[in-house]
Amino acid sequence: MLLALCHNWGKIYMSKSRWEQYKEKNGVTPLDLLNPATKKSSEELAETRINICLECPELIKLTTQCKKCGCFMSAKTKMQAARCPLGKW
Repeated sequence: MLLALCHNWGKIYMSKSRWEQYKEKNGVTPLDLLNPATKKSSEELAETRINICLECPELIKLTTQCKKCGCFMSAKTKMQAARCPLGKW
């Protein structure tokens, strides 16, 4: 039994950190806003994205914050790698 248990140790995978999970789901993290190397989306793309968000029932319009991911969409829509957590853009 101990031998089988040791043999399986090589198959244990480290779980992803919360930041890695967040970035996988959303494409970016809040820290990417501060990174000067983060690629920005075009004005046209950012405007298209925010207009989609403004029609979404998951958006808190007063703050432009998404209820699903917690991001401020007025900032998130301007990052090229960003993704909608609902898959709308």
